[in-house]
Amino acid sequence: MKIGILGIGGIGGFIGGKLAKHFGNDSETEIIFICRGKTKDKIAENGLVLNSNGERSQVHPDLLSENPAEIGQLDVLIVATKAYSLGQVIKQYQACLTDETVVIPLQNGVNAKEIVLQSLDGVKPTILEGCIYIASNIGEPGVVNHVGGPGKIFFGNTNSDNFSWLEKLMKEGGLDANYTKAITKFLWKKFLFVSPVAAMTTALNLTFGAVAENAELMSQLEDMMKEVQQLALQLRVDLSDQDVADSLNMIQNFPYQAKSSLQLDFENESTKNEKYYLVDYVIEEAKKCGVLVPDYELMNGKIQALV
Repeated sequence: MKIGILGIGGIGGFIGGKLAKHFGNDSETEIIFICRGKTKDKIAENGLVLNSNGERSQVHPDLLSENPAEIGQLDVLIVATKAYSLGQVIKQYQACLTDETVVIPLQNGVNAKEIVLQSLDGVKPTILEGCIYIASNIGEPGVVNHVGGPGKIFFGNTNSDNFSWLEKLMKEGGLDANYTKAITKFLWKKFLFVSPVAAMTTALNLTFGAVAENAELMSQLEDMMKEVQQLALQLRVDLSDQDVADSLNMIQNFPYQAKSSLQLDFENESTKNEKYYLVDYVIEEAKKCGVLVPDYELMNGKIQALV
């Protein structure tokens, strides 16, 4: 079984670190880190360091490469790049995919499967959908810090094919992986948290803790979540009032100083970011569906002023 992890950043490093640690002596399971640049160089030199729940792991994959020819054909590909890179990397590593490969994209957003399908030419792997609840970032190239969130993965499909075997494999690899036929609901439940929090923390340049302790901001955050709820309803995804309440309370589970990835991208003046997938997507789809999203538009205006 050849498992590739594409993108060894905060998410990919967490997943890859767990899998490489637990399958390190398993001759039947090959773990491949797909990355480049300083990250690749540092892992080649020192291994990948994963700091998670007070434990420091230093692991080496079976193969570290950015070369599709060297990587070869994969049984499973977990894609942990940023959403804006998804289409490009799928095209770049299409040679590693066959009609038997299972692909799990774990990007923020709700349309990753659509992007993957649009990026493929000829080959027809199985594209599952997935998400992960975690706050994990790069301390330095080759060092990943899991700073919050349970690291819980949900993945699945909506047709009759059964991939419970992959849940078993991932659990054996030390991951809290959960296979479900209700994956669309899980994607939107995560989006219900990630999207409004990313928009607000970026627009106002506040940490999770600073938002959580401010009653006025929490009320506004709840309104933004209700805007996502109404959009989801128009797209035939049922998000309940309890889902909104649970998402609102979730911000309390993160460290005070935690920041959203979108916020960090703006702080670091990154040339690319996930604003389109987390903020613009809501506004554009809401217009198509006739849903009013005034709080999103307000936050979007503040974010645009940062550019």
